[in-house]
Amino acid sequence: MELERFFIWQDWPAEKQKLFFAALVAALAFVLFLIWSGLHESQLSAGRTTLQSKLQYSKTVPLVEQLKAGEASRGALIDREPMTAAQQVARDLGLDNRLTSIRPLQAGSSSGEGVQVVLEALNLPEVVSLMRDFNVRGGLKVTSFTINHRLDSPDLADVQIILVR
Repeated sequence: MELERFFIWQDWPAEKQKLFFAALVAALAFVLFLIWSGLHESQLSAGRTTLQSKLQYSKTVPLVEQLKAGEASRGALIDREPMTAAQQVARDLGLDNRLTSIRPLQAGSSSGEGVQVVLEALNLPEVVSLMRDFNVRGGLKVTSFTINHRLDSPDLADVQIILVR
């Protein structure tokens, strides 16, 4: 083999050699562009994933804090009388102005120590919070629950709850 004929383009005319090298440079630039665009897209994707994770984290932090606060207050009112515990739960939730009646159960009832609570114009999240706090914070169990829709506002309801310990 002759060393002078080592490169295949040596025998080509000058114009074909120029075209070949220009195509070679263009192909190399295209490959480099593909590599760069792939890396750039993966970096953008990682940034989007990080942003999405931060957003999800920011949504869950208040829920976790609320759960921690709920766990810390678990049974906080269990040493109080049922009426006092029910009043405190309603007050803490800001429902004391909608508390229309709270009275102890009759002495002859078989349920034991308990209270009847009547509240007006509650929405569903307030009812759920109220029921949760009666159970978690006050240690009170619901034996009877009556809910009536309000005619003046279909989103609100009046509730009557009988709680015992």
